[in-house]
Amino acid sequence: MITANEILSIIGDGTLLERVFNKEVDWDVELDARDEAEFAETWSSSYNKLEAMHPSEDAVIREIRETVFKQTFRITQSPELAGYVSDDFGLIAKAFENKIEIEFVNNLWDSYTKGSFPR
Repeated sequence: MITANEILSIIGDGTLLERVFNKEVDWDVELDARDEAEFAETWSSSYNKLEAMHPSEDAVIREIRETVFKQTFRITQSPELAGYVSDDFGLIAKAFENKIEIEFVNNLWDSYTKGSFPR
């Protein structure tokens, strides 16, 4: 499991998110798929589990969220999509930084590192 600082370093050059979002895709359709019950409930339960254990975000996690939001918005011009991605990376960074093993969060990270938007 990597640390939040390592995630910040990985996203720092912008290539990770370029691979995911620099595509001709209807992002509204992708976001709608994430709002379906199974994905949304699993995301929320992962978030709630982490918040119960570690309710605050440190400066590195906030920087990751901001960087991801800005990079995603720059590529897609979609503030809604950028918000979702920022939330994903906040979840990923918090779990990894606190060494909390959640399969769903690991799958989110795997999707992004493989160039896919998780849904």
